[in-house]
Amino acid sequence: MKLAIMQPYFFPYIGYFQLINCVDKWVVFDDTQYIAKGWVNRNRILHPDYEKDWQYFSMPVKKHSHKIRIKDLVVNDNIDWRATLKGKISAYKKRAPYYKETLDFVDDCLSCHTPILSEWVVKSLEKTCAYLGILFDYSVFSEMHINTEKVEHAGQWALEIADYMCANEYINPHGGYSIFNEEEFSERNIELHFLKPNLQPYIQRRGRFVSGLSIIDVMMWNDKETIRYMLDDYKILSQSELRVLYHES
Repeated sequence: MKLAIMQPYFFPYIGYFQLINCVDKWVVFDDTQYIAKGWVNRNRILHPDYEKDWQYFSMPVKKHSHKIRIKDLVVNDNIDWRATLKGKISAYKKRAPYYKETLDFVDDCLSCHTPILSEWVVKSLEKTCAYLGILFDYSVFSEMHINTEKVEHAGQWALEIADYMCANEYINPHGGYSIFNEEEFSERNIELHFLKPNLQPYIQRRGRFVSGLSIIDVMMWNDKETIRYMLDDYKILSQSELRVLYHES
């Protein structure tokens, strides 16, 4: 069984969905400290000003301790962030060929009114995967009651979860490869691999291609068949292959 573990991200970029698409099981890692200005409650779409590449959109959260866990974040619905998001998306209306379909999809996601941010994000991930026709078989870490007393460093969270779930392969985004000890995984008969997306340009009808934006941008410019092709456009690499790629010893 191939496993991946990630924090819940708000309308993430296509690489996130490539990872979902290439594994059998997903763990929503919600019981970890929230980092402000990350991807848990914000992302990026094209900026309507062609002199600028992108703009943020976000889901506001209520005031909280700086040590709060992701699972405990509460959406601040006193701010009309849904209208703000739709207003920003409207910049695509005159140029994006799949604007209506994407707006309908976003409206469907925005119809969810749970106050818990992580629950909202997971529901939107479910809807996105359903829209794209990919399997999203997930468990929520905070509900799993895994004994993590043996965790001594950041890379061991995935090891303990993968072992608990009887996974024989764990796949992580390539950017975090350096925190893992491959021998620790081998000792438990778990293969350790990393996914590196190939973010090929697509038509955005502007002077230069802006890469790595929210899946909303991908959906605005591409039909579902094209997106399905994009979901399979990645490489699975070992830790040693990534070290060579990044010229590290």
